Amino acid sequence: MKEYNVAVVGIGGVGSEMVRILKQRNFPCKSLQIFARSTRDEVVDGVTYNVKAVTEDALDNIDVAFFAGGEKADDHFGLKAIERRKSVSGLNKLVVIDNGNAFRMYPNVPLVVPEVNPEDLRENTGIIASPNCSTIQMVAALKPLHDAARIKRVVVSTYQAASGKSAAAREELVKQTKDVAEGNAPVVDINVFPYQIYGNCLPHIDVFLPDGYTKEELKVIQETRKILGDDTIQVTCTAVRVPVDNAHAESVNVEFYNPLSAQKAREILANTPGIIVQDDVKNNIYPLQADASGKDEVFVGRIREDRSVAYGINFWVVSDNLRKGAALNTVQIAEKMIEMGLL
Repeated sequence: MKEYNVAVVGIGGVGSEMVRILKQRNFPCKSLQIFARSTRDEVVDGVTYNVKAVTEDALDNIDVAFFAGGEKADDHFGLKAIERRKSVSGLNKLVVIDNGNAFRMYPNVPLVVPEVNPEDLRENTGIIASPNCSTIQMVAALKPLHDAARIKRVVVSTYQAASGKSAAAREELVKQTKDVAEGNAPVVDINVFPYQIYGNCLPHIDVFLPDGYTKEELKVIQETRKILGDDTIQVTCTAVRVPVDNAHAESVNVEFYNPLSAQKAREILANTPGIIVQDDVKNNIYPLQADASGKDEVFVGRIREDRSVAYGINFWVVSDNLRKGAALNTVQIAEKMIEMGLL
């Protein structure tokens, strides 16, 4: 098997998870280098990695670079490295797989969930974008249903864990929970979130836009259409931060153009790679965030027909936002490219 010189750029929560998943899945690394804004040592699962400062020429000998995040395209080192590759002869071919928001809606950049739209990988100029965490788990469930009955409209409410914000957010939730348990209420240590997260659901993820939606909600709306390749699908979203450590949950309502029973939807999803159906309400079996944390699959349950429209389905979907919602999806993109002979 061919081996690759691999880089992970960014070594926070998502970057560390990328390193972990590359090892867990035995990705064919000839070498693995870690880059960040500053030089330092970082420990992941007991292994110390020397982190180098990322520069425009740092990726000259890299075959595939996994970027943990980034919001701006104009100062993105991945884009600079690809442009440098074009201008300097003899440099390795480079593929950048970016987990950030910088390139997701660029028309010439594939936005990919490997189980959903792998063929989009064939049309790339060196950069592939991985979608927003809350989009990934939803489209993984939507795609097979869309193929079966064609989606008309999606209404989704997300229940997103603190880990989706940052490591500091997780620490703030833990501290507030401990403070309340020890009788130190009201909570006064509020730094990461706009309000106390312990005991609260905050309908506020990312910045508010002029129309009252948040940037997070807009990502879900736009990315869903791009990934499914259908701009006619109507999507609306309310994104909520909840006092849960890790793994996102979503309540999804889908209206179709064609008939689709709950039983048929259940059968379709149960036979979809990467999805596990947990849907036995008689025995209180349905997906839970605590159970999904640390897992690679997307879990779907509470599948039922929407009585308010002619053809509609409701379901509940849960996934680990740091794994399938971020690091795992980027590694799976590279694996799929290898399988397709694109890397």
